[in-house]
Amino acid sequence: MTTMTIDHSRINAAIAKAESTTSGEITCIVKVKALDYGETPLGWAAALAMILPLIMAGTGMLPHDWLAGVLTSVLGWNSIAVDGTLAMWEVIFTYACMQLAVFVAAYALIRFTGLKLALTPLATRRAKVHQKALEQFYARGLHLTAARTGVMIFLAVEEHVVEVIADSGIYAKVDKTFWNDTVTILLKHIKAGDTTGGFEEAIAVCGAALSQHFPPTGDNPNELPDVLIEI
Repeated sequence: MTTMTIDHSRINAAIAKAESTTSGEITCIVKVKALDYGETPLGWAAALAMILPLIMAGTGMLPHDWLAGVLTSVLGWNSIAVDGTLAMWEVIFTYACMQLAVFVAAYALIRFTGLKLALTPLATRRAKVHQKALEQFYARGLHLTAARTGVMIFLAVEEHVVEVIADSGIYAKVDKTFWNDTVTILLKHIKAGDTTGGFEEAIAVCGAALSQHFPPTGDNPNELPDVLIEI
C-alpha cells in the first residue's frame, strides 16, 4: 500500500479559508485503500489457464508425455497403452487439471497481492474511481446545497487518481477545463511527495474560481463540514 502523510489540520484550514470568500462549499475526500477490482484476477487467471497449454504445446512441452510415466508408476493407472502413451480421455483430463491448477494459482497470486491493481487497466481504475467519487458526492449531500455550489476533490491513493466533481450550479458558470487543471495541480504535488501542499493549492484555486461567480452571501452559512474525510 502506498504510504502517504496528510496533515488534516492544514487542509481543514485551507477549506475554511477558501470558503470564507465564497458561498460555495468544498469537500475533500481521500480513499486510502484501493477499490475492489474482482474482475481483474478472474480475467487474468482465465486467460493464463487458456493460453499456457497452447504455449506449452507450441514449444513441444506436452504434459501428457511425462505424466504417463508418473501415472503408471505412482498411481498404477491401467488404461495406459502398451507404448506408454495415455488414452485420449486421460490426455484431456491431464490438460483440464493443468488448466485448473494454473487458474487457481494465478487467481490467488493476483487476488491477494499488489498485482491486482497493477494489472487492472488504467481506464478501468479511472472509471471505478469516478463511480466511487460520484457515490461520495451524493452520499455527503454536496448536491443539496442551497445554490447547488458544492465541489468535491476526491483522491484515490492507491490508484493515484484524482476526481473533481462540481454541482450543476457551478458547471453552468465555470469552464469544465478548469477542473482538469485542478486535478493536474494535485497530482503534481502528490508525485513530489507533498500531498498536503497539493490539497492546499487545489483548494485555493477552487476557492478563487468560486469566489468570482459565487461571492459570499450576507450570513454565508457553512452548509458542509470543513474537514478532510478519509474513507
